[in-house]
Amino acid sequence: MIGSWLVNALEERGDEALILTRRKPQEPRQVQWDPKKGIPKKERLEGLDAVIHLTGAPIAARPWTAARRKELWSSRIDATKVLLDALSELDTPPLAFIGAGGLGYYGDRGEEELTEGHGPGEGFLSELAQAWEEAHLKASQLGCRTSVMRKSIVLSPDGGGFPLMVRPFSLGIGGWLGNGRQYTPWVSIRDTVGGYLVGVDDERCEGPVNLTIPKPTPNKEWSKALGRALNRPVMTHAPKWALRGALGDLADDLFLASVRAVPKKLLDLGFTFQDGEAEAAFTWLVEAYHSRA
Repeated sequence: MIGSWLVNALEERGDEALILTRRKPQEPRQVQWDPKKGIPKKERLEGLDAVIHLTGAPIAARPWTAARRKELWSSRIDATKVLLDALSELDTPPLAFIGAGGLGYYGDRGEEELTEGHGPGEGFLSELAQAWEEAHLKASQLGCRTSVMRKSIVLSPDGGGFPLMVRPFSLGIGGWLGNGRQYTPWVSIRDTVGGYLVGVDDERCEGPVNLTIPKPTPNKEWSKALGRALNRPVMTHAPKWALRGALGDLADDLFLASVRAVPKKLLDLGFTFQDGEAEAAFTWLVEAYHSRA
C-alpha cells in the first residue's frame, strides 16, 4: 500500500522509480529480489539517489505465535541484511537509505510525550523495532545518509486497516479499544508519503524519525471522530479481556499500549502535515474511500 502511493508520488514529480518485487517482473521498472537470497540483477541499482525499504510481514495480521514471531523477525531484520549485502556490492551505492520502523519501539508509556530522543520500551514489539532499526542503520557503513521512519498505524482509503474499520463503524457497532484513554498513534497515507519524501530529499534527515500526527489523539477521541465522519454514533468499545483473548500479546503491545509520540524531527525540518487533525483527516478518508468503492 505505502509502496504504491510512494511510486505514484515520485513519478508524478518526475522521478524514475524502480520497484523491487518478489514476483517475476512484468514491466521494465520492476527488479526481482528474494528477501532471503538477494537480488540477481543488482547492477540495476547502481547510482540510485535513494532506496526506500518497506519490507516486513504485517504486524496485526494474526496472533503472535512462536512461528509468527519468527516470521515477523525474519521478514524485517534478515531481509534488511540481505538487501544491504546486495547494496554493498555496488560500485556506487545509493546516496540515501530510508528504512521503515515502528513506534512500537517506545513500548507502553502512558501519558509521557515521546520524541526521537527517548529510549526504547519493553515487550516483543519494542525489541523487534529496536533490532529492525539497528539493521537499517548499518546502511550508513556504505556511505548512505540513513534514516528510519518510525511509522504509526497508516490510514489509507484503499488499503490497510481503514477499509476494515469503515464497515462496523458504518453499522454503528464500531468503537474504541479498551478504556480508550491510550494514545494510539496514527498517520494518513498522504502524510506517510510526505514523510518518506523528506527522507529522500532533505540532507538533514538522518536517524530515527517519528512518523505520526503532530497532536497525539487518545483512541476514544479518534474513534469518535471516525464516527462523526460517517455520521454514526460511537457508543461502545472492545473490552481489554476480549482483545487479549482473541489476540494475546498483540493486543497489549499494539492496540492497548499508549504511545504518545510526536514528530519532532519532521516538524523541525519544516514538514507540514496535510492530515494533522483527526476530524479533517477522517472526513477526507471517508470521502476518498466512498469515491473508490
